Amino acid sequence: MISIDRLPTKEFLIRRGVKLEQTGDGCPWCCREPETAVKWRPFEDFPDFFLFYNSLYFSGVFKSLWLISMSAACWSVWLARNELVFDRKWPKLSSLIFLSKTRALMWIKSVYEELKVDERIWWVCPFRSWRNFKEVGLSGKFWCPPCYGGVKFNVCGVACEDEVWCGGVLKRSDGVARALFSGPFKAKDSFVAKVGAIGITLDMFFEMGWKGKCALFIEVGSLKVLNWLENKADKSGNTLALVLAVASVKRQDMFKVWW
Repeated sequence: MISIDRLPTKEFLIRRGVKLEQTGDGCPWCCREPETAVKWRPFEDFPDFFLFYNSLYFSGVFKSLWLISMSAACWSVWLARNELVFDRKWPKLSSLIFLSKTRALMWIKSVYEELKVDERIWWVCPFRSWRNFKEVGLSGKFWCPPCYGGVKFNVCGVACEDEVWCGGVLKRSDGVARALFSGPFKAKDSFVAKVGAIGITLDMFFEMGWKGKCALFIEVGSLKVLNWLENKADKSGNTLALVLAVASVKRQDMFKVWW
């Protein structure tokens, strides 16, 4: 889109007759210059951009993970830009980084379904999150899948003083994530937050239209509170749910998404 000058920047949209109310053609980020395709093209051309990121000292799967992560980050910035232009919603840097890492993790899992990622390390150092697994041979020991054809929702609630947060992730039997949520919860302690997180999982499960189509398992921490079919609990499989709960500390509202 950039190479053929068809990127829907403000300048492009105004040329096509799109009215942007009182925002004008100024760049939504710096508010100093008109937003043109050049603003989104710091490199001379796409080959220049590709060569820069492709020239880093990575190879094989590592290079693929790097390129996927960079693509997810660029896409997240573009979506945030659209919200700023059309909805006048200014994104928070913490939320933008969180969504970029979340989107990159989901994209990587969809491309490499067999890849086992240490989700505790991912949020701090994505590169090490996979490398350590390969070196120490821990692949496949951190999450216990449901029966074939079922889905499993891992949820967690954390409390600090008078504030409580919760998080959860839905995965298929093959380990591919299909939904997640993260945010604050009105409760007095982490136990009540866990109960509330279960309610959120059920609401999302119904909204996704999966009711009656597959078996649902819900696991909270090391305690499985709801099991609609027989299955063994795995005490170390709730890592991502815990990380999502902790990552929501700076969030003001609940974030939910599924695909």
